[in-house]
Amino acid sequence: MSIENFPKLLESILRKKGATTEDIEALADAGIQSKEDFVMIGDTRTLIEVTAMDIEIAHVIMQWALGTQAASLAVAETVVKQEAVIVESADVVKCAHCQAKQPKDYKVGDLCLSCGLQAEPVHNCYWCLSTGPGQFCRSCGAEFVASSDYEVALQLKLEGESKSAIGKLVKEMTAVQKENIWAKIRKGR
Repeated sequence: MSIENFPKLLESILRKKGATTEDIEALADAGIQSKEDFVMIGDTRTLIEVTAMDIEIAHVIMQWALGTQAASLAVAETVVKQEAVIVESADVVKCAHCQAKQPKDYKVGDLCLSCGLQAEPVHNCYWCLSTGPGQFCRSCGAEFVASSDYEVALQLKLEGESKSAIGKLVKEMTAVQKENIWAKIRKGR
């Protein structure tokens, strides 16, 4: 069907909604001659399948044709597009380096089966001197520091810094500040 037989008012409205000549020809070929024909199509996805029209333009046209129905259909379409939520059990351990799931018989300190690194590195606590995995000590709640900064954190504890401040201080220190603390540590030995 040619565009010449297509109703001029409908063509004008569709052009204002963003439809191109090719889109209008595809609508005419599909047999759409009035606003009521869009009700038979029903939703944006079907209009795209019938005419191969651009998604945004098809959505605007269907919103015009269906009125409030299109808004509720658009909400239903966005609900479908959302990602699925994956719920894992609390005992799942993932590698800190590659995020690979570890086997059920995993123990702290074991190597990852995927990357070969320690899946959950064991850190030393500068405050209570215990060891454990994760980011915080399970005994006293202090934030772990990198292994290379362990003695710097111990020195800050001896100088009277609070437990909650040491982790933050060590992270914010420059290399020169850390070297100054290392000089104090070497002097004290």
